[in-house]
Amino acid sequence: QTLDRKLNDSFQLVSERLEQVYKGLGEMQTLATGVGDLKKVLSNVKTRGVLGEIQLGAILEQMLAPDQYATNVATKKGSQANVEYAVRLPGNDGIPVWLPIDAKFPLDAYEQVLNAYDAADALQVEAAVKQLKTRVKTFARDVQTKYIDPPATTDFAILFIPVEGLYDELVRLESETGERLPDSPTRRVGGA
Repeated sequence: QTLDRKLNDSFQLVSERLEQVYKGLGEMQTLATGVGDLKKVLSNVKTRGVLGEIQLGAILEQMLAPDQYATNVATKKGSQANVEYAVRLPGNDGIPVWLPIDAKFPLDAYEQVLNAYDAADALQVEAAVKQLKTRVKTFARDVQTKYIDPPATTDFAILFIPVEGLYDELVRLESETGERLPDSPTRRVGGA
C-alpha cells in the first residue's frame, strides 16, 4: 500500500509538471506567433515608415506645445512634397521659419549589418555597413532636396531614426571611421 501510494503521488506530481510544461509551450507558441506577426508588420516598408512617424509625433507632442509644430508641411515653395513634421520657429514679420523633421527606418539594411556581425564575416560586415551608410546618406539627400528652402526653412533638417539600436550603430560608425554622416546622429534631439 505504501509503495502504491508513493507511486501514485509520484505519477500525480509528474502529471502536474507535464501539464505546466504544456501550458508553457502553449504560451511560447502564442508569443512566437505574435513575434511572427510583428516581423510581418516590420517587413512592409510603408508600415515601418508609419511606425517611425508615430514615434516622432509622440515625442514632439510630449516636448512641444501644439502651436510649436505642424504635420505634413509643404516647406519648399513649388514642391508637392510634404515633410511629416516641422517645428515652427519665429521668423521675420510673424512668418514662421520651419525646421523639417523626417522619420526614416532602414530596417532591412540594419538587419543585414546585424546578421553580418552574427556571422563574424569581416567582408560581409564591411559590405553591410557600406550599404547602411549609403541608405542613410540617400535619405539625408532626399530630405535636403525635398524640404530645405531657406529662408522659409532652416538651412538644415533633422533625420529621425526611430530605433535606438540603429541610432547607436550610426553613432558607432561615425566615431570609428571619423566620417561624418549627413545630418549627423550626434545632433540628437529628443530621443533616437
